Amino acid sequence: MPSTSSQPESSQLPSLSYRLVFPCQSTQRDQQSFPFLFFAPCLKYNEILLEDIMPSSFLHLDGLHVFITGAAGNIGSRAVQEFLDQGCRVTAHDVKPAELDISNSDRLHAVVRETSFEKDFRSSMEEAQNRFGPINILVANVSVSEENSGYPIWSLPVDVWDRTYRVNARDTYIAIKQFLLAAKFAQENLENKELENLSIVIAANGRGSFSQTGLQYGLLKELKSEILQVNRKARINSVVPGWLDNTSSNEGDSISRRKAVGPNDFARAIAFLSSHHAAGHITGECLAVDTQMEGRLIWKANEVVKISEPSSSVMQSISRPISQPTRNKIRVAVSIDLDAVSGWLGTGYSPENVLADYSAGFFAARVGVPRLLNMLKRVGIADKVTWFIPGHSAESFPQEVQQVVASGCEIGLHGYAHEGAYSLTVQQERDILERCIQIATKLTGKRPIGYRAPLYQVRESTLDLLEEYGFEYDASLTDHDSHPFFAPRRPPLQPIDYTKPASSWMHPIPPPSKDQPQDRRPLVEVPCNYYMEDMTPMQFLPHVHNSHGYVDVRTIEQMWRDRFLWIREHEENPIFAMLMHPDTSGMAHVIGMVERMIRWVQSWGGEVEFMQTGDIARWWREDNWTE
Repeated sequence: MPSTSSQPESSQLPSLSYRLVFPCQSTQRDQQSFPFLFFAPCLKYNEILLEDIMPSSFLHLDGLHVFITGAAGNIGSRAVQEFLDQGCRVTAHDVKPAELDISNSDRLHAVVRETSFEKDFRSSMEEAQNRFGPINILVANVSVSEENSGYPIWSLPVDVWDRTYRVNARDTYIAIKQFLLAAKFAQENLENKELENLSIVIAANGRGSFSQTGLQYGLLKELKSEILQVNRKARINSVVPGWLDNTSSNEGDSISRRKAVGPNDFARAIAFLSSHHAAGHITGECLAVDTQMEGRLIWKANEVVKISEPSSSVMQSISRPISQPTRNKIRVAVSIDLDAVSGWLGTGYSPENVLADYSAGFFAARVGVPRLLNMLKRVGIADKVTWFIPGHSAESFPQEVQQVVASGCEIGLHGYAHEGAYSLTVQQERDILERCIQIATKLTGKRPIGYRAPLYQVRESTLDLLEEYGFEYDASLTDHDSHPFFAPRRPPLQPIDYTKPASSWMHPIPPPSKDQPQDRRPLVEVPCNYYMEDMTPMQFLPHVHNSHGYVDVRTIEQMWRDRFLWIREHEENPIFAMLMHPDTSGMAHVIGMVERMIRWVQSWGGEVEFMQTGDIARWWREDNWTE
C-alpha cells in the first residue's frame, strides 16, 4: 500500500472507521518510539502517514494514572510496560498474578482480584485511587478468545459462548461502569473540575461481540456520547488485532510469524489511542492493528484464568509473585430419583391411570437410566451423584439398577412404592424403611445413610424413624435453599379450624417442650424442592395436578442458571442442588439441556465441586454440629 510523506491536520482525517497498520520493518526501531502509524479508512485504501517516529513525549501521558485489566496476559503485560515507559502510574489488575518488570515499582501497583462482581471491582478502583490518585485512563483488556478451538458457529458449544460472553462482555461492562463512577466521584471532590485526559481503550480479541463490527456499531456508538456527560472531553475507542505475532506461542499456535505485528505494537496502539494530545480527535472508533495478515495471535488455554477470591498486593519482585487465593466454593449436589413404575403406584396413583401412564415408568428404567448414565459419564461426574431408588424399582428393574450401582454413585432410599408418608401409619412407615434398608444393603454391600421422601412428603414421624435407624441425612425439606441445615424437632403444626372462635387458633408456633429443649436433630437436611427439579415443569402427568410438561427446557435452564449466579454472588460456601428423574431428563428433548447445564456449571472451574449428597451432609455436619 502506498504512503504519503507528510502529516495532515486532524481536521483532514475522514470520519470513517480506521485500521491501524504497522509496516513490517518498523518494529525494531527505538523501544521508546512508535513505529510508522497509518490510519487507513476501511472503505478506502488511501493512507495517511502521521509520523515517522513519535517519541514518548509526543503522547503527553507523563504522570497520568492508568488502570489496566487483564494485566497478566500477553497483551496486558505489554501494555503495562508501555505505559510505564511513557511515565505513567499504572495499576495492573487481573484475576491471577502477573510477572512484571519491577524497575518502576514506585509507579506500579498490582491488584489480584475478581472482575465479575461490581463490589470487588469497585474495591480495586478505590485501592488504585488510594495509591495513585484519580484514574485518567482505563484499558479494558478483553481476555478470552476461543479461536484456538476452531469452532464454526454451528459447532460452537453454548457453554463456550457463555464463558466468553461472561468474561468479555460482562466484565468489560463492569470495568467501564466503575471507571466512570470513579471519575464522577473524583471530579466532585475536585469541585467539578474535569479530570485531564479521561479516556477508555478496549483491547478486544476481534471475535463475536468484540469484533471490529460489533464494537464499532454497538458498544462504542452508544458510549461515545454518554461519557460526555461525565467529562466533556472524554473519549472511548477500541483496538482489535488483525494478524499478530505472539513470540511466546508454540510453533503450532500460529499460521505464520513472518512480517507480523507483535504484542508490543498492539500495546503502542493502545497508548496512542489513550492520549488526548495524539488522538484527541478520535472517539467511538475501532482500529484493527495489522500488516499483511501473516500470522495470528492465538490465546492459549492457560492464559484464560478462573475466577479467584479478592486479594491485592504491591509488586515488589518477580521472585515473589502475588498469591492466588481460592474463591467461594460451591458444592454441587446432583441427584436422580429412579421412580420408574413406582411413581404411578404411590403418590402418582389415580384410578384413571391407564396403560400409557405406566408405560412412561418402563421408559424411565429401560431408556432413561442408560441415557442418564452415559451422559453423566461423558461429563465425568457419574461417581459424584446420588441416586434415590425406591425398593420397587430396585426389585423390578435389577439389571438397570445394577448399572447404576456399578457407576460408583451413592444410593439413597426413596420409599418402596413411592408412597406418601401422610397416607401411612407410623408402623407402615417403619416396615417400609426396614425393608428398603435390607434391599439397598444387599444391592450395594453397605447400609444406606441418606433418604428422600417421595414427593417430599416427610413428616415428624419420618424424621423420628430416620434418626432412630441411624441415617445421616434427609433431602426433602427447604428451610434454606442453598445451605444444609439440621432437621427440625418441633411439634406438628395444626391446621386452622374455622368452626371455632378465632381466639382459639391465633397463636404463634409453639416452642419446644421442656423435655426436648433443642429444636434440631443430628440429622442433616440437604435442601431440595420443586424449583430444583425437572419433572414438575417438564413432564405431563395426566392425573397429577401440579405437573405441566410443556415448559420450554430453556426456561428451566435459565432459571437454574439464575439461581446459581445469585447464590454464587451472595451466599458463603453454598450448595447448588439439581434433581433429575429418568422419566423426564431421560427424554430426548430434555437430556441435552441437562448436559449443557452441567457443563456450564463445570465451566466455573475451581469454584465448584460436584459431590455425592452424603459427602455434602458429612462436610456440613462436621463444621456445624455441637452437642
